[in-house]
Amino acid sequence: VYRSANILNNFQDVLDNIFAPLFEATSDPTSHPELHAFLQHVTGFDSVDDESKPEHRPTPTRTMPIPQNWNNKENPPYAYYSYYVYANMTVLNHFRRMRGLNTIVFRPHSGEAGPIQHLVASYLLAENISHGLLLRKVPVLQYLFYLCQIPVAMSPLSNNSLFLNYNRNPLPEYLARG
Repeated sequence: VYRSANILNNFQDVLDNIFAPLFEATSDPTSHPELHAFLQHVTGFDSVDDESKPEHRPTPTRTMPIPQNWNNKENPPYAYYSYYVYANMTVLNHFRRMRGLNTIVFRPHSGEAGPIQHLVASYLLAENISHGLLLRKVPVLQYLFYLCQIPVAMSPLSNNSLFLNYNRNPLPEYLARG
């Protein structure tokens, strides 16, 4: 959206807009006192997008540009931006831990709609996920989430109006499986 409106030049600008103030507030709390105070109460970072939209995905013959070079009008694929958010969060958390500050976990929306690759990326990168409706279609991933004890926060009432009838919601099955 921001790229198509020429507000930002590339995906690196998006990352810088999110993370530069967080690093600055961690390095020097007086540079952003309100943000520093706010971060003391933040425990998780969520990412929300319309997962059902078709996305630009890599192929074996096509490489993905680095964030500075991602300047097309389309959003990067889910796994691409999840990786860069995860990488920045990892570095930020290491820095915050060294300074005796709280850390923040990555908790993306994942598996509400869209391809299964979103859940695979979240399995590899996230501390927990919001939604996970599509885990019901991929028992192997369900089992991996269970084995690694990756929490899945669900919203059956919200899903009822958007994606899945309340009576078909997999929450009771997930709870029964642990």
